[in-house]
Amino acid sequence: MKEKFIGIIILGIIFQSCVTNKYLSSATPTNEVTNIEYFEPYSYIQLIKKGNKSELNDSLSLESKRIIDSVIYSNKNLYKIKNKIIIENSSINEKVENELSFLIQSAMQKRKLEGIKITPVIDSILESKNQRFALGIVGVGFGRRKGNYGGQVAKGVAVGVLTLGLFAPVPIKSNLSLYSVIIDSQKNEIAFYKKTLPIEKSPTDPIIIKRQLDKIYENYLFKKK
Repeated sequence: MKEKFIGIIILGIIFQSCVTNKYLSSATPTNEVTNIEYFEPYSYIQLIKKGNKSELNDSLSLESKRIIDSVIYSNKNLYKIKNKIIIENSSINEKVENELSFLIQSAMQKRKLEGIKITPVIDSILESKNQRFALGIVGVGFGRRKGNYGGQVAKGVAVGVLTLGLFAPVPIKSNLSLYSVIIDSQKNEIAFYKKTLPIEKSPTDPIIIKRQLDKIYENYLFKKK
């Protein structure tokens, strides 16, 4: 599921990179979207190793997830957050992870929120808590093994020389994109969806993550300064 989600996100980046990155929202007035609870963030961070090959890295993913969670909680007043939804059952947590991925994929591919219904496990959790709004967020990105970046720069320079400057690939050291939905259980719909375009920064940098989160929620949960 994680690999499929990452693949769809990458395709979305390729085909939507030239599209204006505006948020999608339902007809619910923004001033009603408050007292939000949030699901534990999910993060899929790949590590680029020798040969420029990448694979999902658990340590980077967990660290990215931890920092996203910390930044959300530290700025809960700004993001209108009330509480974090704690799911101790690993099986249910996996279902929530899959459902959030599905909702994000649906919003990204359809480019509209109409017709996207809330998934059953998430809906039942919110109903049991008598909670209307819940926020879900997913981070996707990659980092490089130490020493890998310099080698890729050298390869890029070599290709540029061989092609007389007509083609010189520029390696990206690291990368991060964030995807978020706000779920409205009362109306059984997604109230809000937005992603950030990839930024060439560390996926575990709290300052960068804060800036990315602000880009997602500004002018919806709070006014841009």
